[in-house]
Amino acid sequence: MQKIIVFLLFPLFLQAQKSKDTFSPEEIRADMAFLKKKFEKIHPGMYYYMSREAYNKVYDSLYNSINQPLNYLETFRVLSQLVTNVKDGHTNLRYDKKRFNKKNAKFVPFYLRKIDKNYYLALNYSADSTIIRGSEVLAFNDEPIGQLIQKLKVFVSSDNGNEHVKDYYTLSAFPTYFKRYFGEVDSIKISYRLPKNDTIFYKKVACQTNVEILKIDKKRYKNLNRPNLSLKILDSVNHIAKLDITEFTMSGKFLDFSNQKFKRVLRVRFKTIKDIKVEHLIVDFRANGGGFIPNISRFLKYLSPKPFTLVDTLALKKKAYFTLFKPYYFGPPLTMWLGFMKREGEFMYRVNKRNDKQKPEKQLGYRGKTYFLTDPGCYSATTFTLNLAKDLGIPEKIIGQQVGGASWGSFAVNWQDFKLPNSKFIVHTPLMKISHNLPNNINKDFFLQPDYEVNRNREELLKNNTSVVDFTVEMIRQSKAIRER
Repeated sequence: MQKIIVFLLFPLFLQAQKSKDTFSPEEIRADMAFLKKKFEKIHPGMYYYMSREAYNKVYDSLYNSINQPLNYLETFRVLSQLVTNVKDGHTNLRYDKKRFNKKNAKFVPFYLRKIDKNYYLALNYSADSTIIRGSEVLAFNDEPIGQLIQKLKVFVSSDNGNEHVKDYYTLSAFPTYFKRYFGEVDSIKISYRLPKNDTIFYKKVACQTNVEILKIDKKRYKNLNRPNLSLKILDSVNHIAKLDITEFTMSGKFLDFSNQKFKRVLRVRFKTIKDIKVEHLIVDFRANGGGFIPNISRFLKYLSPKPFTLVDTLALKKKAYFTLFKPYYFGPPLTMWLGFMKREGEFMYRVNKRNDKQKPEKQLGYRGKTYFLTDPGCYSATTFTLNLAKDLGIPEKIIGQQVGGASWGSFAVNWQDFKLPNSKFIVHTPLMKISHNLPNNINKDFFLQPDYEVNRNREELLKNNTSVVDFTVEMIRQSKAIRER
């Protein structure tokens, strides 16, 4: 009879575990210890940007502060600090998918932008279209916006604690980070001022699902979208065109794991660039968070006048070897050991000895002048591309804002997602350290800096123009006029 009762009650026990809302201090501390031990074992960037001593101080302070049970969101905030203090942009903490990533989950319908010291509405996906772009946002749910943004930054991971990146993503992904802090809400109160109006308005608006947001986006902000690999002529007289690369990923519908679609579309674009005789090519990388690494060389082959190699070294922790190459895989656990022959401390390395593996495109290679547009959203494969291009001497100028990723390389390539034992939060962790091949060592900055810093402004929120594009086009026109005098 006892066995029958246990059998009948077991599903109820599992359901109770899934819907657990509160965690004891012992459970939270156990998750903290598990997380730290796992990072020390497999994360190639653990203690790279933050020393072991400094990290331990953060860990001990959080560990000792937990003296009472915490709810689901409070626990998430605590554990997030252990993740973001690794100071790696590829490392993050996520909710249990079954709980908070529901298909019809609702999000705050606003995206923001900081200009000088104030915050403005960049996109409004609420049903109320009278809250226009460029309105100054003062508060949400009566909490001052500056104070709220500081709270949300705890969730943003960035290379070496890059504050520009933390500001950028907290605002450009405001609905996501708001949800991580407060959970899902049905509505939100916004306090704001309309442009050229000192009156403070207060409105309560309904939150929206992703499906609802996409419908409004197509109607309200169609002209603001930048399709990946889109090409546009900006000035036919001066032969100026702009190529948008919003991500280094574009795959076809049928198991296109190697991104052949990106390769095909890119070739079509450079054929057009050649046919219309573009002399000045602006490549807009803004908000490009990265993608498929082989697409870097596919792109740079059209611009580079000489052969090049992408990677200088690949490294992983010895203790992470069988996490990456599973013992039950056939072949890789044995063969890959030979590919990482160099040993140094807790790492094993693969070193590239040749610097000319990628050959320039002969038929459609572009030899005109190139200008790159950047912002803190440039990360991972994009930072890789920008630094390698600068080392090759490709861009005439880089215009915009400091990029988000480190110049030397990143912790990336392969990942493991592991689950914490009590809270069930998912930790996204890179397994390799990849160093860019930069033999000329032209860039001395830890984060690639623009030649001309051009920040976003309020006018472009009101008029839907783009200040950095306008600046670059005008700079090209003036330089041509000077040469023709």
